[in-house]
Amino acid sequence: MKAIKRVLISVFDKSGIIELAKILKSEFKVEILSTETTGALLEKNGIKYTKISEFTDSPEMFDGRIKTLHPKIEGGILYRRGLQKDIDDANKYDIKPIDMVVCNLYQFKEAIEKPGIALDDALEMIDIGGPTMIRAAAKNFPDVIVVPSPDYYGEIIDELRKNKGAITEKTRILLAQEVFSIMADYNAAIANYLQKYYNPEALLPKTIIKVYEKVQDCRYGENWDQTAAYYKDSFAKHGLHNLRQISGKEISFNNYLDIDSCMQILLDFGTEHYTTAILKHTSPNGVAIDKKDQLSSVKKAFSTDPLSAFGGIWGINKELTKDIADFIVNKEKIFVEVLMAPSYEDDALQILKQKKNMIIIEYQDFLDKRNDIYKSLEIRSVLGGVLIQQYDSKSVIKEWNVVSKKKVNNIEKEALIFAYKVSKWAKSNSACFAQIYDNGIYSIGIGAGQQSRVHVVKLAIQKAIEFGHKDELKDSFMGTDSFFPFPDGLEVTVEAGAKAIINPGGSIRDDAVIKRANELGCALVFCGKRVFRH
Repeated sequence: MKAIKRVLISVFDKSGIIELAKILKSEFKVEILSTETTGALLEKNGIKYTKISEFTDSPEMFDGRIKTLHPKIEGGILYRRGLQKDIDDANKYDIKPIDMVVCNLYQFKEAIEKPGIALDDALEMIDIGGPTMIRAAAKNFPDVIVVPSPDYYGEIIDELRKNKGAITEKTRILLAQEVFSIMADYNAAIANYLQKYYNPEALLPKTIIKVYEKVQDCRYGENWDQTAAYYKDSFAKHGLHNLRQISGKEISFNNYLDIDSCMQILLDFGTEHYTTAILKHTSPNGVAIDKKDQLSSVKKAFSTDPLSAFGGIWGINKELTKDIADFIVNKEKIFVEVLMAPSYEDDALQILKQKKNMIIIEYQDFLDKRNDIYKSLEIRSVLGGVLIQQYDSKSVIKEWNVVSKKKVNNIEKEALIFAYKVSKWAKSNSACFAQIYDNGIYSIGIGAGQQSRVHVVKLAIQKAIEFGHKDELKDSFMGTDSFFPFPDGLEVTVEAGAKAIINPGGSIRDDAVIKRANELGCALVFCGKRVFRH
């Protein structure tokens, strides 16, 4: 390891740079080169440096667009110290070695987030000299140390002190790799911005460039012998990385999938009423809304299917209170895998933390960000590639078309929309029976993941009966995620006691289904939107 003798410092984010520069200068007697703007800050703090323009004998040009693009800079970074041919060229052209490059880039992503930023202003935030220097230093990492972020200053200082002014090869390699990751993200941001600027209507353009950053390792993958981690989209401002784990065990791959599904259900129901959603394997097994009380919605959602609620993911949309915590932990003694709420009463947390392994998550104002969250695209991996689509974030009701002779009133309409929303989040084929109670609506039977529509209806009925909701099936409301291809699904629904059904319509046999609904005295609504979930 060779001690550093000359460093080039040119940073946009100047946090921490004074401390680093002082240590380089005072402790290790390093010569500092710097651009005019960064140099002015160094000079203000009593740190002597050499201007790049003096080092190269070439002035900054074009309003600062050219500062470091010069053979004495790029050559000083790139020439291989152990290669005689490069040494000869360096001597011939008076190229002095630059041993460390401390540089971070113009903040392009932050700039384009400003409302109404002009194209000319965005273009000026595309860094040229910075990327050239850090890429050159990263390429020549055996001879040059690149420090691309203030995040590494502390580590660099510690290592310089430990190694008498030198940096280990391991650190050089790690920082070089970080540079190319930074550049991938930076270039992707520019490409995506220009693509969107010149063709804003192209939802699915020819290329989509994504960069993902690891947030944390998972406890395990979908199964115990699979390794997994959660990565965030570096361009996504809002996502699961905004959620805060308060306590509990490490989150697993399957936990993340369930957390995602639960959050999306809560996003669909919003904050108008008190909502509780309980899931297992990404499908809801109990959902309830209450207009007056959160605990009532919790109890009703739990009553749908108490068996499946064991080890489930529970989400509520209002502050979790002491009485809810007491219901879960002390009264019902329910094993909850993940519990999610925007906030928690202190007394509630004291009760919940008795369950050491329960994953407790606080998501704060996440539900208020629905429009921003769904600006992203949904990406799902397949062998050798990905499938990309818009999120299914539009209203579940495209049109309200009561096609039967029997009509529905406003509260019945609300119950049908509730049932259809729940069926949207159950795996296809799906069906949800819902019932009205004093201050709200709740699911009484949910079927999911069946290959035929008649069988998923039968499953939902079977579960409703098994968990004590047989009587509540009378005059209930059923939603199913696509049309009835035959009248048999409708017949089974009405036989169980339902008074109204909602589906999108669109079957070539719709007329036969409508005719059968009229014969059985059942209200039938076509909403014009399918809500499959695979």
